[in-house]
Amino acid sequence: MALVQLHNYPWLAESFDKLSLLYQQQRLAHALLLSGPEGMGKFELAQLLGALLLCKSPHAGQHCGQCKSCLLLAAGNHPDLLLLQPEGTSLGVDEIRRLTDFTQGRAQQHGHKVIIVRHAERMTEAAANALLKTLEEPPAGCFLLLCTAQAQRLKPTILSRCQRWALAPLAPQALADYLAAQHSGPIADFIISFSGGAPLKAMALLQSDQYATLDTLLQQLFTVLLQRQPLQPMLKTLEGRTDLSLILSYLLHKFSSEQRLGAQQLQTMQQSLIRFCRDEQHILGQNKSLAISAILSEWQQLLAPARAQPGRR
Repeated sequence: MALVQLHNYPWLAESFDKLSLLYQQQRLAHALLLSGPEGMGKFELAQLLGALLLCKSPHAGQHCGQCKSCLLLAAGNHPDLLLLQPEGTSLGVDEIRRLTDFTQGRAQQHGHKVIIVRHAERMTEAAANALLKTLEEPPAGCFLLLCTAQAQRLKPTILSRCQRWALAPLAPQALADYLAAQHSGPIADFIISFSGGAPLKAMALLQSDQYATLDTLLQQLFTVLLQRQPLQPMLKTLEGRTDLSLILSYLLHKFSSEQRLGAQQLQTMQQSLIRFCRDEQHILGQNKSLAISAILSEWQQLLAPARAQPGRR
């Protein structure tokens, strides 16, 4: 694990400062659950907190970056830090047994021991039960930092034994300001919608090969719907996408924000989108194509008044 710097993740500063204060006041629990949407920086926050817990000479509530412990972290081989993450789709009992073994004995650097578990919601039943035994009798001097985007999938008995800390998505303007500071080029507005307020998810999309492709697709679909062009050429492309709900949600927001919809139109389109999102995962093959065609055709009809009034803004 490299030594993470807080200034690279400015939206984490408030959470880190509060957790750091809890630690200084000896009120930080030995088991902490960091939750929030994917791309919010839960793992990065765990690394920042882990570095503080292991640092020999913390300064102003942060790791010093210069002591032996910090240098070991920077080199990626600190003996008192254990990082666990799923191999494949699940986190098995063998990994939790590693955790249990790791907690035994004193820290090699004569300080704390820190265990960070990524994607904690992927623990198998056996793994969760094994972890529960450790949580029931937490070893002295050990801090367990669990990271999850789906806290509801964890056993209630695990949740009840953890101090919980949730990272909330950024407001649209705050996310836009962060992206503008990180990216020199233009930023399409759909990035804000598609990232769900998660800065790391937004940056990943912005830097991916999908950015230009998605930008083009959204512009084409916007035009097809508004000008009632044939849907068939676009159906094949849309069938293969896994983010259809996001695409439709973004387009509905765009039509609404540009005042192209009356109240009744907006309500009807919202209801059809809710139905589509509810059924999307269960629709396969030809039925999926029909479902996409149905909602887009309905939207074209509802948008017809807006198309008939080109001066409307």
